[in-house]
Amino acid sequence: MNTPPDIDDSELLLRMRDGDQQAFNAIYHRYKSRIATKLFAVLKVDELVEDTLQELFFRVWEKRSSIDPEQNIAGYLYRIATNLALDHFRKLAREQRIAALQELPQGEGALHIYQEKLDQELFKLIDQLPEQRKRVFMLCKFENKSYEEVGQLLHISTHAVKDHVVKANKFLKNNYGKLAPWAGYCLAIYALSDFL
Repeated sequence: MNTPPDIDDSELLLRMRDGDQQAFNAIYHRYKSRIATKLFAVLKVDELVEDTLQELFFRVWEKRSSIDPEQNIAGYLYRIATNLALDHFRKLAREQRIAALQELPQGEGALHIYQEKLDQELFKLIDQLPEQRKRVFMLCKFENKSYEEVGQLLHISTHAVKDHVVKANKFLKNNYGKLAPWAGYCLAIYALSDFL
């Protein structure tokens, strides 16, 4: 490569915008190791890092005419690298959700099976509640007792009952999707099954 290392990024970007492949190569060699190190810290697999680097610099070459030569090229490259790594993880998560859905039963009786699975997950979470909170929650939600009735049964104030129920609901809401990430998909598939 004939491009001297003392040429600044702005000059290289101007040349690259005009289609100078040597300027592009200079940018590539100047930043590839630093970006690869950052990508490896996130992706942990050499092949993924190589593929991501290739995609990153391919995009840079494709978009070279719109790159502002006054911008911080390192920041620009890191931003693209970060977005590509995030895209990888989004794709992986999407594939895992699809795989999980494919393992779920389809057709007649599927709603019953989904409901059983969802109930199992819910009861696993309820079991994680502190003992008193679990008792309060079960009495209020499953035995349909009023806050006053539960307070009298457990010898606690109505305010304490309400506090337990609010905290239990918050815990369940925050954690239910983590235990059963497929739950929303199951219900959506069932709801749409008549239209598919």
